Amino acid sequence: MYKKILAEVDERLTSESVARYALKFAKIGNASLYLCFIHKKEAKFEKAEATLKRVFLEAEKNNIKVECIIKEGERLEELREIIKKEKIDIAFVPSDDFKQISKLPCSIAMVKIINMGKLSPKRILFILKGKVNYLKEKAIFIENLSKIFHARVYINYFGNDENIEKLFSILKKHEIKIESKVFHKFSLKTVMFQALSKKIELLVVEQEKSGFLRMLKPDPVTKLIENPPCNLIIFKPYHKE
Repeated sequence: MYKKILAEVDERLTSESVARYALKFAKIGNASLYLCFIHKKEAKFEKAEATLKRVFLEAEKNNIKVECIIKEGERLEELREIIKKEKIDIAFVPSDDFKQISKLPCSIAMVKIINMGKLSPKRILFILKGKVNYLKEKAIFIENLSKIFHARVYINYFGNDENIEKLFSILKKHEIKIESKVFHKFSLKTVMFQALSKKIELLVVEQEKSGFLRMLKPDPVTKLIENPPCNLIIFKPYHKE
């Protein structure tokens, strides 16, 4: 499913970690990697260029087909153009305004790094909520992260959609060992307790384009995203079955 992977790089120190997540996805899936940096006119971008070079060389060392794209212009417009032109399947981007980024025409993995010492997580907690769709893509995303880091997988589902059992079944068929819990209603206290008690090092929150980040009706998950107990990925699936 993920045969063309985009990693956006910027001047922030953490963006290199984001790009390396994308690199690992490309390696495990034998996919092509597109590294991109979009800048405004006359902007200084020595740090971004250095990051692009390091990740590019590492990708080549791992026999990954890699391409570097540097463009000047408005970020979202340029990202959208690259995604459409190159037919990108998933984009890894640094932490930003998810509401805007979610409009891009591909799957999104927005990465928020708060602990540089836990970039190779051994315990990953996936938070799923409400309607359970995009089963195949969610299973692949969970499977990839599990295999990349040889991590123990925990899944907390909040809702009453019977499809959650289908997702668990798919993962078990792929020999992904999971520890799952189902809750009727989302509770921030429950998630925080699970994250701390299980010593979670990476939290993944699944999000659809029209999901819980709403201006008129804020969701309590927003608080979790704003102040996560560990490194965080906000995941928006795009590829329907």
